[in-house]
Amino acid sequence: MLQTRKPRGPGAQPSGSVRRTTLGKVLRGQFEPRRVALLKPVNVGLMAELAAERHGRVPLLLDQPFAWDPEQRTALDYVEFAHLVEQFSAVLTAAGVRRWDRVVILKTPNYDVQALAWAAARIGAIPALLSAGLDPDILNILLERLQARYLVTDPQTAAYARLDRARLDALGVRAVADIDGGVPVADLWGGAVPAPAPLKDEDPMMITHTSSTTGVSKLAETSAKAVSFSAFMESVFPFLHNDNELFASAISHVHVRGAITQQAAFSRGTPLLGIGRPDDETMVRLLQRHRPTILEAHPNAYVGWERLLDDPAQPFAGIRVFINTFDAIHPRTIRRFLNASTRTMPLWWQCYGMTETQVVSVRPYTRRSAARLGGRDSRSVGWEVPGVRARIADPATGRRRSSQSQPGMIQARTRARALSFVGTPEKFSERRHGRWFDTGDWGRRGRWGQLEILDRVADRIDGVDSCLWLEDVLMGRIPDAEEIVVVPDGEGRPVPVICMRDGKTLDPLAWKSASAGLTGLAEPFEVSPQDLRRTATVKARRYLLTEMIKNGRPAPVSPEIVLRDGA
Repeated sequence: MLQTRKPRGPGAQPSGSVRRTTLGKVLRGQFEPRRVALLKPVNVGLMAELAAERHGRVPLLLDQPFAWDPEQRTALDYVEFAHLVEQFSAVLTAAGVRRWDRVVILKTPNYDVQALAWAAARIGAIPALLSAGLDPDILNILLERLQARYLVTDPQTAAYARLDRARLDALGVRAVADIDGGVPVADLWGGAVPAPAPLKDEDPMMITHTSSTTGVSKLAETSAKAVSFSAFMESVFPFLHNDNELFASAISHVHVRGAITQQAAFSRGTPLLGIGRPDDETMVRLLQRHRPTILEAHPNAYVGWERLLDDPAQPFAGIRVFINTFDAIHPRTIRRFLNASTRTMPLWWQCYGMTETQVVSVRPYTRRSAARLGGRDSRSVGWEVPGVRARIADPATGRRRSSQSQPGMIQARTRARALSFVGTPEKFSERRHGRWFDTGDWGRRGRWGQLEILDRVADRIDGVDSCLWLEDVLMGRIPDAEEIVVVPDGEGRPVPVICMRDGKTLDPLAWKSASAGLTGLAEPFEVSPQDLRRTATVKARRYLLTEMIKNGRPAPVSPEIVLRDGA
């Protein structure tokens, strides 16, 4: 039986008051003996029950109820979360799901995505998480590659992805949803909870997709061994997870990162604030009400939230630790958020990683170090976490460069590496070099041995050392820019694609001043926020911007371009 101790840890915070975590509490939290050990792999299918038994009723707050929760609650705890995972594993069993079956989870974004995935993994199925923000054609390509037998979706997403009865029959998939050709969850709810039967530690536990910045996403299989390794490293990271914090997660929960950070939190009994729809109104409302102490989001989400820093509610005032994952972030953004915190010494953790390798390196910033951040140092993503190695390799030979300060392909060696790509295993094999794996990023080692990311290999422009560095410089010089992306035009020249904030347009004199000293740049190409065509992790789809520039206007791109295979 699961424990039902009274709730402990932070809950709702009086509106407007900043939650204070003292140094003593932070230090004590590091040595809290109660935890779900991750030294040995733990399948996410077991994690909810283990955490509920170990920690009891730790708060789990939500911006919206789980779509399939009969009580439609926005405040849960670990015990209630574990019960929901058990109940949905019963739903899947009643639908006919068995061990090794692939179960696609494709639904309106919500924090419940990971709960659904954990329910599938609990009975030995393999959840495949797809973002409802992908193009419908890309979603259908991925569904064909997955060859899944079951699909969990909702009417809105099914209509968007054109998954009518005929399409479901053609895919050979049974939908668990209230749609034509599907079976509603309500019809399957309340059955006997099956005993846990997860797959082995090195078997596929979950399938998640890469971003679609360069074309159709890849589908990466990952194991309990891989996710547990990354979750363990996060769970023991100094001054992060403990029961005195409130950790707000506002990332794309279909990403493997969602499983990692939730497992790390559950292992330590960290109270959570799960945000599935991080729009401006939601962020101000939730952060003012609950006052989390830790916030994780995508780099471009933080850039968008810069417009909230002057809000009278001061939504970010109580944040002690900011975390950005997936990509490097603009120095301007780091400085603005650290200065918005009223904490004595807020920290920013920049984490570099990707679906295929999970976390690779981390770099911390304080207000002082962020103020000094500039020049080429803006591309630094820090040093490898324990247990992970990185090197700079010659792209022609795949071997280690003799000088690690010479730019080349960044390769990683880690126990968290994906097992393969579903449907395109040859692409996975092409990137393997023994125990080393091509990240797809171009970079080098800095003066102090830190990794520096210069560009995605697929996005490099001849004669440009780093498009990302140019973007950092321009973002710092144009304060009202929402986003700046440097991509090649049809002739290979670097073009700054600029999206201004609040409907503003770029002033010609402001551009002349901002571009001073940056030789070789073509004239800027202005677009609206909608034209950026972002991925699930809020990144601009660069190859589509290049096509818009070729067309001479922000217009729809041909399906042949949109549906090209990603690098």
